[in-house]
Amino acid sequence: MNYYIGLLSGTSVDGIDAALVSIKGNKIKLICSHEQTFSESLKMDLQSIIQSQSVSLLQLSNTDAKLANEFSTAVEQLISKSKIDRSQIVAIGSHGQTIFHQPNGENRNTWQIGSPHIIAANTRIKVVSSFRNLDMAYGGQGAPLAPIIHKKLFEQDNKNTAVVNLGGIANISFVGKDYPMTVGFDTGPANCLMDEWIFIHKKKTFDKNGQWASQGELNQALLDNMLKDEYFSKPTPKSTGREYFNQSWLESMMQNFKSLTPNNIQTTLAHLTAITISNVVNEEEYPIDEIILMGGGANNTYLKNIIQKYSEIKLSSSNEYGYDSDWIEAILFAYFAYIRVNEQRLDLTSFTGSSQTQLLVGDIIYP
Repeated sequence: MNYYIGLLSGTSVDGIDAALVSIKGNKIKLICSHEQTFSESLKMDLQSIIQSQSVSLLQLSNTDAKLANEFSTAVEQLISKSKIDRSQIVAIGSHGQTIFHQPNGENRNTWQIGSPHIIAANTRIKVVSSFRNLDMAYGGQGAPLAPIIHKKLFEQDNKNTAVVNLGGIANISFVGKDYPMTVGFDTGPANCLMDEWIFIHKKKTFDKNGQWASQGELNQALLDNMLKDEYFSKPTPKSTGREYFNQSWLESMMQNFKSLTPNNIQTTLAHLTAITISNVVNEEEYPIDEIILMGGGANNTYLKNIIQKYSEIKLSSSNEYGYDSDWIEAILFAYFAYIRVNEQRLDLTSFTGSSQTQLLVGDIIYP
């Protein structure tokens, strides 16, 4: 049996996900997973770079190497936990950590750090990386990439399904009977604003089960003000990230709402995530039969309840389909490694807007 590893740190910037996956024909199976929290110094460096969007070359170089070394440690821990022989692992698909994503304009580009060369040297396994760059060079958004795995795992011929990944940013894919080509894009913030807000006021990294948000009250005026942001009405294809939806963005939206309690702001942020997802589902060309949730936000009971309230559509979890909601993204990058090693070309045009219909996605680094 041949295995692939998917490796990433997402827009929540909380740690590393590493997944060992077996892929044979149409069968994709998660064999083993490992979650590793960032060292405190690395987490501070990453958050500083992403939030300030300013960094010295020395700091960038050091953070790139530190992240790669922590990625490598996560791989070693995963291999040890799985008891799979290293020789059976074909490749690692390493997404890295996005520190900048500029999908529009003449000089569109994206930047993920966590040196694949260091990972390959440390683990002695070939590494596939740079999954977004060629797509952007051909005029695509470079994101979202999740529709590839959403279609593979959740498409059903007899229904239309909206597959929603609730990470730092929310992305959605429409697959099923009326979608010969998958439609997908980023809807806006999922957890990123809520995570930052609760950390500022409660020193917690996330709002478990949406408990804090559930105790507050929605401020409709603030929600309406946030919904005026041009991103939400922007036509697809579109993508975004924490370089846009961050604390600075939130502060700009709150200029006339200084008297609101932090708790009510958290509640309103949860509603922002829920309504921006539900709006695109309700406005979709074809009727949607089911919404499948995954990612960290799929564990947020309060968020799930208000998505259900706004959409009035059957809500499910990827867990109900046999895929742990916390590990779909890691499975995605293991699958991308499989595709690249086997030189399979992908058509991303319907969700990234690339001008090239057949892309060989990713670069291979040999140890």
